[in-house]
Amino acid sequence: MRAVELFAGAGGAALGMHSAGVEHLACVEKDDDCCATLGAAGFPTVQGDVRDLSLLVGLKPDLVWASFPCQCWSTAGKKEGPSGENGFPWTVDAIEALSPRWCILENVTGLTQHRGSCDPVCLGPSVCPASYLDLVIFPELLRFFEWVDYRTLDAADYGVPQHRRRIFIVAGPSRIHWPAPTHCQPTAQVDLFGRQLKPWRTVGGALNLSEDSTEVVGWHTETNTTGGLARLPRSMDLPSSSPVAGGNAHGGLGLNYADGTRRRLSPEECAALQGFPAEHPFTGTKTSRYRQAGNAVPPKLAQVVAEAVLRADAQNPRGFVETDGPRKLRGNAT
Repeated sequence: MRAVELFAGAGGAALGMHSAGVEHLACVEKDDDCCATLGAAGFPTVQGDVRDLSLLVGLKPDLVWASFPCQCWSTAGKKEGPSGENGFPWTVDAIEALSPRWCILENVTGLTQHRGSCDPVCLGPSVCPASYLDLVIFPELLRFFEWVDYRTLDAADYGVPQHRRRIFIVAGPSRIHWPAPTHCQPTAQVDLFGRQLKPWRTVGGALNLSEDSTEVVGWHTETNTTGGLARLPRSMDLPSSSPVAGGNAHGGLGLNYADGTRRRLSPEECAALQGFPAEHPFTGTKTSRYRQAGNAVPPKLAQVVAEAVLRADAQNPRGFVETDGPRKLRGNAT
């Protein structure tokens, strides 16, 4: 299967798709440092704005992956919703130009949530992310694909040493079987189906930290009594919270030590908590490397979703459209 990736960033999704067996025709990205990182990692990099469809001329992919900008959907920050830098319409234009058999979209879980101001009546897709998902994103994808559905997946459940929950929207000619978790908390290693699961990977294990490191701390999205973000510690024997793209004192991850001292995690350590290999060639300033690591898709999450699509594609002959049950209806995945 051949892919064009939009908003490719520093290559997290590209690494995962490559591990699944997907060949990249192009990774489209406009950021200078991200493009340098992608190129150094060996991916076919096209620098430019995804709105410039001339960048896609001559490409004939089976799959389009798009991690369209997430800031406007995030539960943190300005919470602009569809009125912010919403890259979904640009993704639709690219899909129309490329005519892929499959599409995978990745974003933050805020895209599935109603705004607080929607209570008791939803304000609609011009304001509300959840309404935009249901009333804009799915109908638009169903113009091009026979089946669309989504799941929220946590990276920790697939062997990544951090809790990072992301929504994955898959569209194609037939349903997929969503990837089953492979890891869980150590006290629940047999799931409802009797599968033996591995324990979550831990911060201490992933970073090979000494016993002097007692806990990892970071800014979580839970609000405290003053309405701000609470700085909450996590055990070294658990997955971390997500590295934040800024990587600064108010958005990064740090370590508490037994002697009372603290330090921030390095960009390379944040990348390790995302599941990047140690040799991944991040390029740019320290601030840029923090941003690249914090914005990335964990490669393992991209891999398991791509593998699910590859399995479905292998079971569905070219040109065959699944028609059992209602067509053009999301929510039929297993």
